[in-house]
Amino acid sequence: MSLATSGAAAGIVLFNLTTGITAVAGVMLTVFVLVMLAFAVAPLFSSTWIGQQDVASTAGSRAEPSDD
Repeated sequence: MSLATSGAAAGIVLFNLTTGITAVAGVMLTVFVLVMLAFAVAPLFSSTWIGQQDVASTAGSRAEPSDD
């Protein structure tokens, strides 16, 4: 009797470990993309983010003085 019950439950609930891992990975990838998109778009809509990219780009482009 338990074999028939487990067979019916397996037919109703279509879930296995691979499907679960795939679903979780897909959701996490979607969240990651949305967060990256929010960081990319934030300077366009927020006054507090304006100028933050300019400071980062000028700090990285400064050349070190040479010893020559």
